[in-house]
Amino acid sequence: MTFRSIVALLTLSHAGLAQAPPSTPRANVSVAPVGLIDSAELASFVDTLIAAQMAKENIPGAVFVLVRDGRILYQKGYGFANIARRQPVDPERTIWRIGSISKVFTATAIVQLADRGRLRLTDDVNSYLTRFKVPGTFPQPVTFQHLLTHTAGFDEIRPGTRAETAAGVLPLGDFLAKRLIRLRPPGRTISYSTYGVTLGGFLVEQISGMDFETYLTRNVWRPLAMNRSSIVVPDSLRADLAQGYEYDNGVNKLADWEWYHTTPASSINASATDMGRFIIAHLQNGRSGNVRVMSARASFDMHRQHATSHPGLAGFAFGFYEEFTNGERLLEHGGNVEGFSAQLTLIQARGIGFFIASQHEPARLREVVQSALLNHYFPVKSKPPPAVPMPGYRERAARFAGTYELNQFCHSCGLGRREFPRIEVRANGDGTISITGNPDPLVEVAPLFFRRVTGTGGAAFQEDATGRVTVLAGDSWLVFERIK
Repeated sequence: MTFRSIVALLTLSHAGLAQAPPSTPRANVSVAPVGLIDSAELASFVDTLIAAQMAKENIPGAVFVLVRDGRILYQKGYGFANIARRQPVDPERTIWRIGSISKVFTATAIVQLADRGRLRLTDDVNSYLTRFKVPGTFPQPVTFQHLLTHTAGFDEIRPGTRAETAAGVLPLGDFLAKRLIRLRPPGRTISYSTYGVTLGGFLVEQISGMDFETYLTRNVWRPLAMNRSSIVVPDSLRADLAQGYEYDNGVNKLADWEWYHTTPASSINASATDMGRFIIAHLQNGRSGNVRVMSARASFDMHRQHATSHPGLAGFAFGFYEEFTNGERLLEHGGNVEGFSAQLTLIQARGIGFFIASQHEPARLREVVQSALLNHYFPVKSKPPPAVPMPGYRERAARFAGTYELNQFCHSCGLGRREFPRIEVRANGDGTISITGNPDPLVEVAPLFFRRVTGTGGAAFQEDATGRVTVLAGDSWLVFERIK
């Protein structure tokens, strides 16, 4: 996840909030019978929605696929995969960069290996590392579970994750050997970690005896007939690779290709149809047709919550992060690299999942589509009751005021805190607090836990040993450190 994509996401999550993004036209927030998705009606709804948002953001091309009950219900390409060649987007053929959605594939591979008895998710990863070890900075070992829930406690060292050329991409072991710096005891704090997932991919190599891409090809992509998924796009498919673009000064300009040393966290490419097949396997408890890539037991365990900053907030499953919207639990992951933006979302209880991708790294298309789909097919059922403040909340509000920064910056780089924007928490005269990017004030309803006064959405604070408030957490990966 890069700076530009983080800027657009720095508000605390609206858990349960039935509110479309401001850019979503009112016509796109109509309501369908709850949960009923008909392919013809979906086509009419989503085609209009995507076309309007693409025009608003000057996006050349996009793709959408929705799965229901074990089959692809609807898929369509929009606009151009390549402007110069006037090459239309084809959902079956066009290959997209999916960025950090790669982390879900890495998690799938690790859970699959555990399911086959090659490892236990509670094992110390050092038991499987021979070339180097995770440093013994803390007495608690780092486990596979920590890697898959972003709770291993590694520093997020930047810059340095990118290579200048394809030939310059380092083998995973070479890249990681001296870059695993432990900041926190494992299991204590969520901090979205490229390094944790990359180490997971290296462990897949160590345990399976094959390189990461070969493992995915043999154990995930080929069994699921995902024949247009790869890390290194083969020459035979390069003509179908979407061209990345960024909109600058009124022009769609060619985006640079980004090569990453952190391959398992960043570098998969796939067609929308392939992503639909991957969604089917996850929604069908590890099975697609007659093919099973993991047991139902392993699939259930992968998809349940394993970490959260507070019981009242959404957290992490293995590889997926949670979101609760309109009473629905979503499992999802976004992906951004230069020139591209993508989103994978599962609504497990409904047997529904979808994938959307487009050009423009900071594009809002995926958020607009997801919000509109949820409001249209799964509207909020009732207005939640207003938040009830805890005793003494007025006197306590000032404790939380301060400046906070997303905890994903590099603490050991000596560069200062310059990569991410900051947010401010302000104590209001009525005992509520206001947080940058959130339109409604929040009130403390339990020690260190706040809800919006409207009763939707929340935030949790954490204290250090001295009782000083040091952390502000929202849903899943949104965790901020207090800096003043």
